[in-house]
Amino acid sequence: MVFLAVASIARAHVVPNMTIEAEFDSAGGYTLRINVDPRTFLATDPTSLPPVPGSWYLEQTPEQVAATHEKAQQYLASSLGLLVDGKKASLPACKIQAMDGADNTPLTADTQEVHLLGTASGQLPAVSATFQIDFAKEANTSLILLHSQAGKTELRPQVVFPGETSRPFQLKLVAAAVAPEDTPASKANNIYLIITISVTCIVIITGWLLLSHYRHHHRAHRKPGAGKM
Repeated sequence: MVFLAVASIARAHVVPNMTIEAEFDSAGGYTLRINVDPRTFLATDPTSLPPVPGSWYLEQTPEQVAATHEKAQQYLASSLGLLVDGKKASLPACKIQAMDGADNTPLTADTQEVHLLGTASGQLPAVSATFQIDFAKEANTSLILLHSQAGKTELRPQVVFPGETSRPFQLKLVAAAVAPEDTPASKANNIYLIITISVTCIVIITGWLLLSHYRHHHRAHRKPGAGKM
């Protein structure tokens, strides 16, 4: 409360921004890593507050930390919408953690500016083609969006302002290979092939036995001297 009271009479500060790293895998899974400055949900006008020091977060009780995380969750849910092939979807619940806003390292007592990292994961519908972020008009900051897929990062980040929608990101999903099902016709063909092979083997074995028997019988009854001149 003291921090907010002092900040309310301070001069305007630099507008904070939000950054999102959207990562996609070839199986349709995605992860959004959202870097949010707490000033965006602590004040209607974030520029009225100076950067929030790490001590503000570290000195909170567990109940206060939970309340802070809930405020961040509500802010993100109201500011960010997902568009998959142009169809709206809600932002999944985020896992929130505090970090040093200067270099994204773990929060310490020396941190001069604390940020919160929200991580949301989900699964896209099969054969999805495009992904976009719908940034609400009520969002009081700008958005820097960076995509990556299968380990390859998009070279040009997008800058999105409140009320805008990011340009479509083309997804390259790889459908999982599915083994063909056995149809009644294929099963019948397999049975027919087995029967044919079995009958052929039986015929060959029977013919060989009959031929062997015939040769043995013919040799046993051949007259002495037969075949000589």
